[in-house]
Order: sequence, then structure tokens, then C-alpha cells
Amino acid sequence: MSGPDVVVIGGSAGGIKALRGIFETLVDIGNTVVFVVLHRAPQYAGLDQVLQGYTAIPIREPTSSPYACTPGEVILAPAGYHLLAGNDRRRSTEPQTPIEQYETGPGVRAHLTLDPPILCSRPSLDAAFSSAAQLVNSVTAVLLSCASEDGARGCEDVKGAGGRVVLQDPDSCEAAMAVNAALRVVDPDHIADPRGIGQWLSEACG
Repeated sequence: MSGPDVVVIGGSAGGIKALRGIFETLVDIGNTVVFVVLHRAPQYAGLDQVLQGYTAIPIREPTSSPYACTPGEVILAPAGYHLLAGNDRRRSTEPQTPIEQYETGPGVRAHLTLDPPILCSRPSLDAAFSSAAQLVNSVTAVLLSCASEDGARGCEDVKGAGGRVVLQDPDSCEAAMAVNAALRVVDPDHIADPRGIGQWLSEACG
């Protein structure tokens, strides 16, 4: 089943600085859907405008759920909401049954929830990564600087589902707790500083 590749980037303390480094070397994401999830409290709005100052790639913050994602755009998790990645659903072409059937399509949607915080955070990196692991699309999880272990379990889920995991080099992190936790449970496909991650993603997306 064809569909856009999906990249989920997650971080916390030091994450905005890391994203700037990524965007400085990631100039084109092609037909890829990129999700960005950063820990932040509900009152901290305007992050989409800050990040847009680092890149010409369109950055969208969903205002509805589900939100249909357009390949070639960056989807930013709104403050105070978990962002879950899901595939679209289409009416089945199979013969009709008493109950109408649906099948999974390759399109990508963002779902926003107010479920309880995970590891004291909403949005949660684990929630975003683990939901992406269930997509029919090719998935890459990118874990950045973070002052908790949020994201490590999600990286494990992505890797277990056949996806790829990219980690920020711990030596370049302001807070390496999440990356170090991920290194204990997964064998990453790539480790680099933010600019190196951007270069790697440029090749992967191309």
C-alpha cells in the first residue's frame, strides 16, 4: 500500500534549539509528512511561528481532529494535547454486509486527545511515536534533547514495527535523559547532532 513516508520528531528541554539545527540543513521533505512534538504547557502558544522562522517548509498546527495531513508539510502538536498519528479510513469495496465495513488507507491524519499526561507531559513523545508505529506507512522516529525518559518506549515501538530510529548525539543534547534511555532499548539507525540529523533526513526524504 503506497502512501507518504512519516517522520515523527520529538523533544523537550533543548528541543527548539535542536529543531533549528535540523531545519537549517533540511530544506525539502519531498512527499513526507513530518510531525513535531515538543513538551510545552497550554499557555505557550505561537511555537509554530517561531519554528516557521527557521524554515521555508510549511508548518501547520491542527485546530481540528482528525486533521488530514498534507505531504510536504510539518504538523506541530498543539500545546496541551496529545498528538496521535493515524491512517485514513475508507468505505470497503467488498460486497455489502449488514454492517458497513471500512478499510485502512495510506493517507495520514493527526488525532488530538486530552487523555491524561504521560510521564507528566501532554503532548507526549511516547504517545506520538507509538501511534506512528501502527501506521501502514514507512515511519522514522527522531528523538531529540529531553529531560525525561519520554520517547524511549515509543522509539522501541517504532523499531519493533520495522521503522527507523534516529537519535540526537547525547553530547550535543542540553538534556540527554531520553536519548540515553532510548540507547538502552534500541539499536538506532543513525546518531548525529541536529545539523547532521537534518542532512540525514534530507537524504531519506529525497
